Amino acid sequence: MRYVIGLDVGTTGTKAVVCDESGCIHGKGYREYELMFGEHGEVEQRAQDWYEAAKGAVREACAASGVPGSAIEAVSLSTQGGSMLAVDRNFAPLTNVMTWMDQRAAAEADELCAAIGTEELYRASGWKPGAAYDCAKILWLRRHRPEIFARTASFVTTLEYMNMRLTGRNVSDPSNAAIRILYHIREGRYDQRILSFLGISVSQLPQILPAGCEIGCLTEAAARDLGLHTGVRVYNGAHDQYCASLGAGAVSVGDMLVATGTAWVVLGVTDRLITSDTYVSPGIHPVKGLCGAMASLVSAGSVLKWYKNLIGEDYASLDEGAALRRDHAADLFFAPYLGGAGFPHADPNTPSRLIGLKLAHDRYDIARALMEGVAFEVRTVLEEYRRLGCPVRRLYMTGRTAHSRLWRGLVRDVAGCEILVTDEPDTCCVGAAMLAVCGIGIYPSLSETAGRMSRISCRDIPDPENTAFYQQKYQRYQALIHP
Repeated sequence: MRYVIGLDVGTTGTKAVVCDESGCIHGKGYREYELMFGEHGEVEQRAQDWYEAAKGAVREACAASGVPGSAIEAVSLSTQGGSMLAVDRNFAPLTNVMTWMDQRAAAEADELCAAIGTEELYRASGWKPGAAYDCAKILWLRRHRPEIFARTASFVTTLEYMNMRLTGRNVSDPSNAAIRILYHIREGRYDQRILSFLGISVSQLPQILPAGCEIGCLTEAAARDLGLHTGVRVYNGAHDQYCASLGAGAVSVGDMLVATGTAWVVLGVTDRLITSDTYVSPGIHPVKGLCGAMASLVSAGSVLKWYKNLIGEDYASLDEGAALRRDHAADLFFAPYLGGAGFPHADPNTPSRLIGLKLAHDRYDIARALMEGVAFEVRTVLEEYRRLGCPVRRLYMTGRTAHSRLWRGLVRDVAGCEILVTDEPDTCCVGAAMLAVCGIGIYPSLSETAGRMSRISCRDIPDPENTAFYQQKYQRYQALIHP
């Protein structure tokens, strides 16, 4: 048996898994860290916390697994995207991390769009520019913290910071580079026009290497901190949603990852980079020759949590009651836009709406309509993908919602697609582990690695009667919500 570690450095915590080449998880570890909020849209955290959390999570995972650190062969990472900090020539942080939620650079984002053009920035990077992205944050530092800007040796994000702490190399991958809106994904290089406008050089940015390539071995300090050894190889990681796609086994054209959480993210696997007037986000998939197309439903998951807390119920009782309400709630519609409308509408000011409510309806009818509304939005995303020439063959669903038989069934029947649910919920960690397993040469390709290591616990086939019912209700939903 051969063992690797997959690390997922997320927004609120870091997870680690000890995994073997068959995809079996032998031990897990987790450490949380804090977010810091300011009065002007600042959402920060400390980069040092990422590394300290990784130390604790790796040691906990190894202890839980019973696998000694001396038996670990490789490590790779899944990381949050778009969380940036400035570091000096010794790679010491000059700033806190400006996370992907940080909105202080709104004026700078507008300035970039005016100077270079929204479409030009989007077509180059695959991401529609805004305050959350590094191009705007770097300009904000230049405008508001010129003394820090002048001292900055490198502007880095989560993957580069962690790779540097582990190996001494400042390296990123295309999926993380693109979200910064500094990198031209079609040309495979930094965009000099953007860099010139920001007043920075390529030397102040990380080297871009493919996901899964070997970066080096753990330094003596990193090996000591993690309880491992200096022979452990580190392989370049990827953005968390791309790692989740790997971990779930969504590695063929037409596979769709539906990652459910506070927001729901739909990542379609394609054979080409797709851009659109609705701003789908294309990217380079870790599997050679494949691309991704990403879209977000900003409040899909939080809307049910809001409703649960509002009425004082738990998820299980809502599922149980709503499961019996298909026909009773047939004329009830809920547009799930508590945080604004996500892709493809992209309007933060669009309000939620409840249409058709009558005295005969109860809390479970509303819960049913709410879940149906999210399922309808997923179908809208899938239809937009089809319009763009991206086939939709099957859905891989991850997160808590995937294990709700009702909500999963609603997505299945509304979309009219087979749904596959992974046995292991921490698919980002598993995807990172796959990069390490493939790196050490156990399997000849990343796609085969994913096929061997991903574990499907449930295959859900659409119910013909429900699919026919929701075909009609979906058309009514579109007519009412988006006339």
